[in-house]
Amino acid sequence: MYGSLSFLALIVATIVQAQSSVEQLTLSFAADDYLANVTFETLVAPVDITCFNLADIFAVDGNNTSNTADYTVLGEAKFDARINYTSVWYQQLNTSINGNSKGVGDGKEAARVVEVFPGKNCREINGSPWYGFGCQSRGGERYEIPGGIQSFSLVRRANSVMQSKCWEKAEYGEQGAASTMFKGCFTAMMAAVLVSVLLIVG
Repeated sequence: MYGSLSFLALIVATIVQAQSSVEQLTLSFAADDYLANVTFETLVAPVDITCFNLADIFAVDGNNTSNTADYTVLGEAKFDARINYTSVWYQQLNTSINGNSKGVGDGKEAARVVEVFPGKNCREINGSPWYGFGCQSRGGERYEIPGGIQSFSLVRRANSVMQSKCWEKAEYGEQGAASTMFKGCFTAMMAAVLVSVLLIVG
């Protein structure tokens, strides 16, 4: 019995260690003058795609929880929904697991995929594109986002249907690919339709 409990404790410890290998993701949003800078931070890499509206998450202060991710916001008192947030500071770095740092470094695939959108609820508006980020950035970098940002999505890389390589401000929109969120929904819908057809034919 004691041996079984020890083995279970070892498994739990291993899982916790693997989870802790994901470094913090930092996203800071600012207007053209950089005076209304607000920041989102999380240590979580959610399995399910999670959409965040800036107006919602910066309406409250401190530590918060969505349906799939714990996060912290900073500078929420400076947030103004009337401001067009036209830039994002992106910083994300993997860590080594059991001493293996093969997948760590600037420009390599990060643990999470981030998409920023000009509209609320992770949608495009007025033909403006959305942008994807999925590369590691040790020191962080600021990116200008034409059309502004009202929302962003976050998901673990392994659960992103879009990722063939890491993104560094990859532009998508009406003329490009659909977002991870809506492409995933479309794929699921088509799979359901195909199964229904096969059942009818069979």
